[in-house]
Amino acid sequence: MSAEPLKSREEWLASLPRIYAAAGCVLRDESGRILIVKAGYREHWQFPGGTIDLGEGPAECAARELEEETGIVRSAGDLLAISWTHASGELDHPAEHFLFDFGTVPDGTPVTVPVGELDDHCWATDQEALELLGPARSLRLRAAMEAAVDGRVRIVTTHVSGF
Repeated sequence: MSAEPLKSREEWLASLPRIYAAAGCVLRDESGRILIVKAGYREHWQFPGGTIDLGEGPAECAARELEEETGIVRSAGDLLAISWTHASGELDHPAEHFLFDFGTVPDGTPVTVPVGELDDHCWATDQEALELLGPARSLRLRAAMEAAVDGRVRIVTTHVSGF
């Protein structure tokens, strides 16, 4: 049995799996409804959020995306859930989604969605959001709701992509 020669650091790094990374926001109004947004290129609604830029952390990404997608400026609060999506026919690499608590804003807080990127927004009850978000994001919302109750971050592992 012959041992394989050790790889250089560069070869070893190049051999590691890559992931897609994204961050999203759970923002509620005083009535307890969750802000969700609708992109025309996706079947289901989604949380305000998006992919993490190079040099940016997950919380920074979520805050930036909230402002870009809704015009609302807030800092990320507690991390509620992390979702790991395995590579599949839809995604050639795994994906990791971070979901942060962005607290509560007054009812009627103005939301401005960017033309060409998002089609609409709505403040949805928990049940409405679970239905509108589709299978991948509703798993994240359920996990986030549980985390909000007991303060323990949830990890969701799935094969259902939300990317």
